[in-house]
Amino acid sequence: MDKIKPFEEDTFYGTLRLVIRLPKTNQTYGLRSEIVLTAYELYVDGQIKEMVGKIGTDQASAHPRYKVVNSYFDAENHTLELIYHTSDFHFEDSAIIAPTFGLAKQIAYMGEVGLGRDLFLFGILLIMGIYHLSLYWMRRKDASPLYFGLFCLFFATRMLLVGERFIPNILDLDIMIYVRVAYISVFLGFSALCGYVYHTVFGLFPKVFLKLAWYMGGIASILTLFMQIKSISILLILYFVVGFTMLIYSMVRLGMGIYYQYKYASGLLFGFVILSATFINDFIYELTLANSPSLIPLGITIFVFTQAYIIASNFSSAFSLAENLSIEKESMLLELKNINNNLESMVEKRTQDLQSALDEMAYMSMTDDLTQLPNRRSIISDLEDVAKLGKRFIIGLIDVDNFKSINDSYGHKAGDRALIAMSEAMKTYVGSEGIIGRWGGEEFLLILYQDQVEEAMIFADGLREHIAGLTFEAIDVSITITIGLSVCEDRLSLDYCINQADEALYLGKRNGRNQCRQAKR
Repeated sequence: MDKIKPFEEDTFYGTLRLVIRLPKTNQTYGLRSEIVLTAYELYVDGQIKEMVGKIGTDQASAHPRYKVVNSYFDAENHTLELIYHTSDFHFEDSAIIAPTFGLAKQIAYMGEVGLGRDLFLFGILLIMGIYHLSLYWMRRKDASPLYFGLFCLFFATRMLLVGERFIPNILDLDIMIYVRVAYISVFLGFSALCGYVYHTVFGLFPKVFLKLAWYMGGIASILTLFMQIKSISILLILYFVVGFTMLIYSMVRLGMGIYYQYKYASGLLFGFVILSATFINDFIYELTLANSPSLIPLGITIFVFTQAYIIASNFSSAFSLAENLSIEKESMLLELKNINNNLESMVEKRTQDLQSALDEMAYMSMTDDLTQLPNRRSIISDLEDVAKLGKRFIIGLIDVDNFKSINDSYGHKAGDRALIAMSEAMKTYVGSEGIIGRWGGEEFLLILYQDQVEEAMIFADGLREHIAGLTFEAIDVSITITIGLSVCEDRLSLDYCINQADEALYLGKRNGRNQCRQAKR
């Protein structure tokens, strides 16, 4: 669904209601809410589930905020009522991105992939930016690394503000700060891009091209700091018209550069065409909030790597020439060797930093933030690895009994501390007997390497009693768990085994909780 305006003209608050009829299967569902005006409260079956910003009936009482929220829940009656109470007195565009509804694992996977993509690209852009600014600092004769480094840093900043909105999700700052920084990063990033093109194929573009790019970016950035959002939207349209004209002009000049055999013109044009196409897509997304994926991460990735290759080729040519000259002047050879050693150290450090960033992002993508157990994505991967061994094993689904009442009585922070303590206890108890990970909410998935159901039932019952005997900080009641077990064999699919365990779990739930149940075969 594209951007919609559900309310009457000049009315910027209201209520949206949707009733969904679900299939009669026991599934955990997820709802992904991105932009629903500038503030909203989400109610699921009459109970508040999420709150983003503060809704109000006028600008003074409303507090806007953009945040990507994934909500998870079970539909007991196979009918789901969703209600959004919304308001928008700051942007006044009544913009809504249609929420995405699906199975919990689908919604979780969507968020994990999006966040991993954004952080991965941010790491690449950050390292590329610092690296090429360092190259310019060491060799200021060529300004193309300077502008390329600035371009990378501006769009690295923007990557944390759009897409999965990493920074807005963790910092509760004024929404206008994020909006202004996001726009300014585009304005100055485009100016840096023009500077990079100008210096990479020096002589192909007139100097007025570079001046116009920086004047345009600087003025637009200054205006963005003081203008209201409505005016910024108009400014963005004007900027796009001029910027798009400059893009077309640049591609025409680069085509001429290829004809006149300018070095690097063909590689630059290739990256420029890809990046321009994604910029246009991203601009349309910003104006219409169309419910379609942004292509700019793909465009920036292709552009960064192609242009990094061009800069590397440029430096390589310079070094080759210097080495030829060094035959006649031994003093120059020593100096060039020192420069080469420094560059090799920088490349090695950049590679190490990039690898560290990749390792950290890989760990984040496979670990649950709260409990530090393997997350759903990781435990599914573990299931697949165990299944590939072709041996019989046991799957258990664990659910904390009446956890919602604990949150309601003692607060979510106390509930979170209890989940953390319980997770550590379960991990210690399971030990080398298997693997345990967080499946979602207060549910955990257990993989036991045992192949006998009776032994697995004894082990699971011991785990249940162990948890029931624990005491938790700030909670003066015991916490119990219900466990459903199923046997997984080579002839059975993992989905079938998980569903069997889930049915056993819900059988235990319906029959009084605090017990272990085996799936019927």
